[in-house]
Amino acid sequence: MKSEHDREPTPDETAGMVWWNSLSEVDRADWLARAGSAVPADAWAAYKRSGNVDRQPRVVN
Repeated sequence: MKSEHDREPTPDETAGMVWWNSLSEVDRADWLARAGSAVPADAWAAYKRSGNVDRQPRVVN
């Protein structure tokens, strides 16, 4: 049985990782502050709530 850490990320989680990795340190700090959290997943959620998300599938290279 796979544990939570062994599963493949969801498409949304993958998009969040691609988004996070594309940000500068300054932009990361800004989104963490907007989210009121130190967790990148919370910053991703804040970004999605802002309405700026391009809903096209993102490709991980």
